[in-house]
Amino acid sequence: MTPFVPTARRTPARRVPLAAAAAAASSAALILLAAAPAHAAATVATLEGQDAATAAESLIGEHVSLSSASLALGRAVQAGTFSDLDLGLPSGAVAGVALSTGSLRAADPAAAADVDFTASALTGPNTKLTTTGDLGGPGSALLETSFAVTTYDAAELRLAVIPEGDKLTIVYHIGSEEYAGWAERDYTDAFGVYVDGRLCSTLGDVPVGVATLNADTRSELYVSNLTADGAPGPRGTEMNGYSVALTCTADVTPGQPVEVVAAVADTVDGQLDSTLLLAANGISSVPGVPQPSPTPTEAEPTASAAPVPASVTGPAATGATRPGSPLAITGVDSAALLGGAGLAAAAVGAGAVALVVARRRRTAREVSEQ
Repeated sequence: MTPFVPTARRTPARRVPLAAAAAAASSAALILLAAAPAHAAATVATLEGQDAATAAESLIGEHVSLSSASLALGRAVQAGTFSDLDLGLPSGAVAGVALSTGSLRAADPAAAADVDFTASALTGPNTKLTTTGDLGGPGSALLETSFAVTTYDAAELRLAVIPEGDKLTIVYHIGSEEYAGWAERDYTDAFGVYVDGRLCSTLGDVPVGVATLNADTRSELYVSNLTADGAPGPRGTEMNGYSVALTCTADVTPGQPVEVVAAVADTVDGQLDSTLLLAANGISSVPGVPQPSPTPTEAEPTASAAPVPASVTGPAATGATRPGSPLAITGVDSAALLGGAGLAAAAVGAGAVALVVARRRRTAREVSEQ
């Protein structure tokens, strides 16, 4: 098969009659399915049938709570939950929330509104190299500020979360149809995961994107869904290439609300779909080691107003205090000490009296002898 070689300028997709587009897509899918290996079908539920908060709950991991969620940019077909997506990774099938510049589901032939896309930008098998949902949507000011480009068909999910720790971790993948040779010609759609307004989806200081993560640059993080001759590959996704699971980590304040924004948009033109995947349970935090509370200081013992007993029977315990006495017991009872002191004082007094009497008798005897 002749390799796909992009021209210098991409021709905007023509809006062909729905029946003809659906028939062509079905024929191509049948041809590729005959040669492609069997994959378990991924399940996608767009925001047409659920709200953003319900979808975002699947992203919340350990030690994080979700306060609010909204689809700030994009149509409901551009965002939703997915599960059992086989990307051929050692960790197995992946699940979470997807945001795309195209549609996450295939067009419904009975739906008059499904005229801007034909196939899913996410679910496999890979039926063609140029899957496009040219939705005519606005761009993302946030991505345009970060990358100094004009953007189109943006999908932007905004979350408010509360972490328990001082680090917030987000696990994500990027994928794109641009990997079939368009990145080399500067057709590189924009991806961004932001925490409180700061770009978190970086590799070192380099923003993650088709131009910075591919078969030639950081190839250990890249998975191709193309054959050796450039045809659509056998993986269970429409994306021509994608990253392994990537992680961004940001400093946050424990217990305080944090704004997380995930965004993807076409650049240069609205052609060829790109998709940002947020992993299920992938927004998490690790609380710090709890610090022990200070032990309350015990009140100093005070002397009892009760009278000190004259005597106490029984052995004394070193270091304890006995009710009725403010003194520490040191092997001799304090009441006994006080009693002994009284007896000693009485004995001293008696001795003094006896001495005075003896002196008087001696003096009287001496006078009579003279």
